[in-house]
Amino acid sequence: MAAETISLLFEQAIICETLTRDFYQGLAKKFSHDKNISEFWKNMAEDEIVHIKILRDLQDFLTPLQQSIPVEHEMFQIALENSKIQVSDVLNMVKNLNDAYILAQLWESSEIYWVFEFLTEKFIPSTADGRFIRLHIITHKKKLVTFLYAFGDAEVRKNISTLDKES
Repeated sequence: MAAETISLLFEQAIICETLTRDFYQGLAKKFSHDKNISEFWKNMAEDEIVHIKILRDLQDFLTPLQQSIPVEHEMFQIALENSKIQVSDVLNMVKNLNDAYILAQLWESSEIYWVFEFLTEKFIPSTADGRFIRLHIITHKKKLVTFLYAFGDAEVRKNISTLDKES
């Protein structure tokens, strides 16, 4: 078994962020009949592309010694298990906008985000670039809060069905 290193944790985190991007792109397609909702999910997917770039850039910036630092087995296993999520299975659970919102909230507060946050907090430099990255992350986290104001309460959201809802 290969050593569980920071470098391998970055690789798993990149896979997880790619899955998150795919999840949001899937939501954009499911709600493509409503331009504003679809654009919201597309914007969330674009943020995930930025997260992938952040992780790749941080990983490239690490020295070989830093890349070989061992990580806790539990953290690595969390990332490894989350990298196996089947986005299509999650998307199949979405029948209306409230389902989408709840799953997005769960996804953003899950162990996937925990690993991303660990890596970015540990390795983002304390430079102007680092502050910009931190601001981006904070802004991303607030988007689901603004979602509530833009798309109504749970009862309103339950009445906005996906394109693929069975009759």
